[in-house]
Amino acid sequence: MSLKHGLSIALRSLFALSSALALVVLITLGGGELADATGFPRGGEARLAWDLGWVFLAGMFAAWMVVKLAPRAPRMHAVVFFALMSGVALLAVIRLGDDWPCWFSAGILLAVPLQVGLGAGWVLREKKYA
Repeated sequence: MSLKHGLSIALRSLFALSSALALVVLITLGGGELADATGFPRGGEARLAWDLGWVFLAGMFAAWMVVKLAPRAPRMHAVVFFALMSGVALLAVIRLGDDWPCWFSAGILLAVPLQVGLGAGWVLREKKYA
């Protein structure tokens, strides 16, 4: 493999991962904006559940995206994305501290394997990857 080809693959992998992380942010923010636009009240457990649902969808679609855009080794891209999302979720829970209900913090942490499993599995079930 030439240096140019290897660099191309590395850049496309970086693009896949960074695009997926950007998608998490966009979908999560979109869910918050949708809640505000529909008059969903801020604060309270109902709003936390709404936000947690959007975080879950964001992670699932981002996992789908990273595997779909992976130039090679889609499963490894899913593993790297899982590691990144697990780190982000852990840091979020640490920063949240006791300010949030335990169920919300647990949901943030426990959703990551399910998000990546569903999102990546969605792509990997295609005949192309089987």
